[in-house]
Amino acid sequence: MPIDELARKRWLSIPADIRKELEENVFCGNCFVTTIVDYQVDSEDGNLVLKGKCKSCNRDVARVID
Repeated sequence: MPIDELARKRWLSIPADIRKELEENVFCGNCFVTTIVDYQVDSEDGNLVLKGKCKSCNRDVARVID
């Protein structure tokens, strides 16, 4: 999958403490609230989307940031 450079730059423009909060507040259908790991940043319909794995069970998870 090609890296979305604009999305990555937008993600890095968010203060580190806020990014950490967003990473640690992701919904997993198995574990409920979890931390996203091994994620990529993409954009869809003008929103940032983190796509990665649940830290606890390793299932696919995503977080939309509008």
